[in-house]
Amino acid sequence: MQEDRKAIKGYENLYEITSSGRIYSLKRKRTLKRCNDEYGFHIIKLSNNGKATNHNVFELWKQHFPALNESEFKGAKTVKYK
Repeated sequence: MQEDRKAIKGYENLYEITSSGRIYSLKRKRTLKRCNDEYGFHIIKLSNNGKATNHNVFELWKQHFPALNESEFKGAKTVKYK
């Protein structure tokens, strides 16, 4: 099933965020994962022009999909350790 993806503002042509909260790297052509959990990140480090910045995935999701109900977000809202 294909889900809606949007370019992350400030990181166009580098990263996209899906309607369920996955982060997709266009350079690597894959979803970023942690410990085999595709929704494991609650903070993600995105790089642009050699500068890396941490972002809260749920906040990014809310910015890019404001019309969706919060229950559509499948990612971690708090820190998850495995």
